[in-house]
Amino acid sequence: MNKILSILLLTFIFTQEPILNEEIGEPCPECPTCEVCPPECEGTCLSEEETQGLFNNIKELQFDLDNSLKINSNLELQIGDYDKSILNYQDQIKLCNEQIKIKEDMIKTIKPKWYHNRYLWFFGGVFLTSGTVYLAGQLD
Repeated sequence: MNKILSILLLTFIFTQEPILNEEIGEPCPECPTCEVCPPECEGTCLSEEETQGLFNNIKELQFDLDNSLKINSNLELQIGDYDKSILNYQDQIKLCNEQIKIKEDMIKTIKPKWYHNRYLWFFGGVFLTSGTVYLAGQLD
């Protein structure tokens, strides 16, 4: 994480144009280099406000990065759950198709045949009974 921030800081510093004191209108102070005076600004020095703004930007970017990583991990978990539910639905569909096939076979097995017709047996019985009574009346 520190490496990412240092790379981000370096890229941010090198992509900005240096603000020289001459460009602002203030001449660089003419001072011999000594232990009492601070070193002269050569275009790479940042003011306190700029450094504070830079650190605030880095903290904000780090916070955004942490949030995006949390969101990404949450999204990956949701995708995994969705994949599991899809597999469950596909398994349920296969089981339902098997049940439909089994029930169709059961319907074919249980469906009454032509000789199980009650009207056929009724009229067959009437014909047989009337035939026997007729034949019994012929015996005299």
